[in-house]
Amino acid sequence: MRDISIRVAATGEWELVAGLLEQTGLDASDVDLLGTTFHIAVAGNAIAGCAGTERHGDTAVVGPVAVLPEHRDRGIASHLVQAALMRARAGGCRRAVFLSSLCASYFSRHGFLLTPRSALPTEVRASKSYHRQESLAPLCMTCDLT
Repeated sequence: MRDISIRVAATGEWELVAGLLEQTGLDASDVDLLGTTFHIAVAGNAIAGCAGTERHGDTAVVGPVAVLPEHRDRGIASHLVQAALMRARAGGCRRAVFLSSLCASYFSRHGFLLTPRSALPTEVRASKSYHRQESLAPLCMTCDLT
């Protein structure tokens, strides 16, 4: 991690973030780039990874999280998720949500627990992110930030 820095993406870097998402097999068109705050991992002059968060009331919805293959297995995703959670907590969020249960073992390392999607706050269930992933399993991951 010595050659990697973590910071919030600037407005002019959204196209680079979208490109990274596409390179890692994620659909950037599913992401509200204007409503999502991205933390990015920078290696040299290139973005190596990102983690996004959307705020809905006092809940931060985490995702997408992506790291380029050549930078994986170095803890970059964990640093990005921790930075996103720290910023959410500092901004007054009381909980964080990952809207899927597909990465349960990974997110459990960061304090997330399996939760029924139906138990999410109204603001989250009304969000576009929630509805884009509505066909997923009835469980998601939540983390208490208080």
